[in-house]
Amino acid sequence: MRNNIVKYVFIVFLIVLAIVVYSFYKRDEKETDKKKSDQAETETTINVVKELRLAIAEYDTINPILSNNRNVQEISKIIYDPLVSINENYRAEGYLAEEVSKTNATSYIVKLREGVKFHDGTNFTSNDVKFTIDAIKGANSVYSENVKHITEVRVIDERTVGFSLDQEVPFFECNLTFPIMSCKYYEGEDFNTSGKNRSPVGTGMFKIASSDENVIRLERNDEYWNQDKRPVLEKVNINFYSNMGEVYNAFKNGNIDIINTDIGNVGKYIGSIGYDSQQYQSKEYDFIALNNNSEVLSNSAVRRAINYSIDKNNVIVSCYGGEYYSSNFPIDYISWIYDGKADNSYNAEEAKNILESDGWAYRNNSWQKAVDGKTVKLSFNLTINRDNGIDDAVAENIKAQLAAVGISVNISRVSSDRYIDMINSKEGYEAIIVNMNTAFSPNINTYLGNGNISNYSNEEMNGLLNEVNNIGEDSTMKEKYKKIVEIYNSDMPFISLARRNKVVIYNTNLVGVSKPTAYNIYSHIERWYRKNY
Repeated sequence: MRNNIVKYVFIVFLIVLAIVVYSFYKRDEKETDKKKSDQAETETTINVVKELRLAIAEYDTINPILSNNRNVQEISKIIYDPLVSINENYRAEGYLAEEVSKTNATSYIVKLREGVKFHDGTNFTSNDVKFTIDAIKGANSVYSENVKHITEVRVIDERTVGFSLDQEVPFFECNLTFPIMSCKYYEGEDFNTSGKNRSPVGTGMFKIASSDENVIRLERNDEYWNQDKRPVLEKVNINFYSNMGEVYNAFKNGNIDIINTDIGNVGKYIGSIGYDSQQYQSKEYDFIALNNNSEVLSNSAVRRAINYSIDKNNVIVSCYGGEYYSSNFPIDYISWIYDGKADNSYNAEEAKNILESDGWAYRNNSWQKAVDGKTVKLSFNLTINRDNGIDDAVAENIKAQLAAVGISVNISRVSSDRYIDMINSKEGYEAIIVNMNTAFSPNINTYLGNGNISNYSNEEMNGLLNEVNNIGEDSTMKEKYKKIVEIYNSDMPFISLARRNKVVIYNTNLVGVSKPTAYNIYSHIERWYRKNY
C-alpha cells in the first residue's frame, strides 16, 4: 500500500514538473515571438526607408508602347501589367488574363481578370485590350513583333476577347506580354502624340503621381488587384540622366539604388566593391548555323565531329572577355522545359572516333575521305559580319582550334548588308556565326523547324515541334523536349556557342532583391525596401 502511495506521489510530481517546464517553454516562446514582433515593428517604423530610387538614361517617354528606351521597358513592369507574364522559370502565367484558350490553330479566346482597375479608377475591360493592340500596330513599337500575326481582335463581352491569327503561332500566349493601356484615358486623343503620354495610367502595383523634366514620381497603388503582391515600398523616384556615365556616377554617389548593366561595364565604371550584384542570363545568343545542304556539312557525322572539336570555354575566355557563358541549346537559360542534356561538350577523342567510323582518315595533318572517286578534305567556309569584332575573334579562335585537329576553316568576311541578306535568304554560306535574341517562349522552330537558318530538315523533329505547341501537360511537354534534344544531339544541325551575361548591381542597403531575369529585373519588388543603417 505504501509503495502505491509513493508511486502515485512520484507520478504527480512528474506531471507538475512537466507543467512547470512547459510553462517556462511557452513563456520563452512568447517572449521570442514578442521580440521578433517588436524587431519587425521597429524595423518597419525606424529602420526601413520605403522609397526606391531608379534611373533612366536618354529618356524618351514613359509610355511603354512608344518608348525605345531599355530602362523604360524595364521599369514599365511595375507600372503596367500585361495579359500574360513570364516567371523566373520562363513559364507563362496569367496576369490580367485569367485564361488563354486555343480554339483552333489560329483562334484564341482570352478570359480577363475581374475587378481590375486602372490607376484613375476606371475598370479594365476587353476594350482596353483591343485598344492596346491597335495602338501597337499603329506605332513603331518594341512590341510590334508580339502582335504582327493578330489579324482581328473581337470584343465578345467586357471580360472576354477573341484573337484571330494569320498563321499558327507556337506558344502564342507568350506573345501576350505587352503592357495594357487604357482606352478611356486616351479617348479623343492621338495615342502617338498625346500630351497624356507624360503620365499614362496602368493597372500595376505603382502609379505615376507626378512627372516633370527631371523625375517621375511613383506611389504605391493601394487598390492593386493582387493584394498578395502589395509592396513594402511606398514611393519610387525615377530620375533622368543624359547618358549611362551619369547614371554610374549617381550610383557611386549613393543617389541611385539599382542598375541593370553589362558585366564589363561594372568594374570599368564603378569598381568592384561597395555594392551587391546578381548575374542573369540574357536573351543574347550566339551560334554557328551549319548549312545542312552544303557538300561537306550535309553529313551529320561531320557536324558532330566539328562540335566536339570546339572548346567553347576557350572561346569564352579568349574572345568574350567573361561577359558570356558557354551555351548548349537555344533555351538553356533556366527554362522549366529544358533538362540540360544537350551534348555540346568538348571531346577531341570523340570527334576522332566519329570521323574514323564515318570513313575519314587522318593524313598529312588533315582529315580526308574518298567520295565518288575523288579525295575530299574536311574543310568549310565560315562566314561572319566583318563589322562585328567579337565574331571576328571567335571565328579566328575556332579556326585555330579546328586546324589543330585537322579540320580546315576559311573565314569569309562580308559586309553587314550582305550578311543580313545571307541570313534572310538562307543561302550563300556553308557555316555562319549568328547573333540572335532568343524568345521568352520555348518555341525553337527558328532553329529546328521548317525554314530554319541551317536548312535542316527532319520529319520526326517537325512532328515533335508541331506536337509541343498543342500539349498542356507539363510532364508530356518535358518528354517531348527531351526527345527533341536527343535528335538535336544526334544530328547537330547547328552549334551553340554562348549566351551573354547581364548583371544587376544594387546598394548594400537595398533588401529583398531576388534573382533577376531577362524578362523582369524587378522580380518580386513587392518584397524590397531600403534599410537605414
